[in-house]
Amino acid sequence: MVNIPVMFALNYYILMENKKSITHVLENMDKNTLYKQKSSFVWSLSLIVLGVVSFSIYTSFDWKTSDALPHFLFILGSVFLIIGVLMFFFRKDHYYSAVSGQKLKLTQIYFQPGEQNKLVNLMAESRIDEVKNLKTSVSDGLKLSVMATPDGNICLSQVIAYLGSEYVNITDVKNHSQAEAVMLASIKSK
Repeated sequence: MVNIPVMFALNYYILMENKKSITHVLENMDKNTLYKQKSSFVWSLSLIVLGVVSFSIYTSFDWKTSDALPHFLFILGSVFLIIGVLMFFFRKDHYYSAVSGQKLKLTQIYFQPGEQNKLVNLMAESRIDEVKNLKTSVSDGLKLSVMATPDGNICLSQVIAYLGSEYVNITDVKNHSQAEAVMLASIKSK
């Protein structure tokens, strides 16, 4: 008899883990609606160039051994070069609306963990205006992730909870209308 609740809890946990994330849904959307683009490489390339220029200044002059400037140039060039190379290879992916060209922005709204059932029910029933009445929190035990364009033409949300030392997608990704996106934006700015 003791094993039945444990099995149910494990099955429930596995079911929640199989829900797709917002990122997964965005990557599978139609290319005429949304496209993915890496951030610009201009900053990383400029840091690499500054590092090379710093090294060339360091090697082109004869310096006294007691001068601090050559050591500073060497360290500065090394730091610029390393940061530039890392920034180039680890650029972030951003999603843009194909229609308006606007960038989708991810916002996290944190709620107290005791509000989980209410939040899930309100989001499932599309009662977005009542979500602002829930108790917010500064910790990220329960969060509503919202990814939307500034005009609200594309707006997706998902309830995520921190369970068992990992984040678990509690609900499926929900696509919102422009009016609901405006309501979600008002909750974010609360």
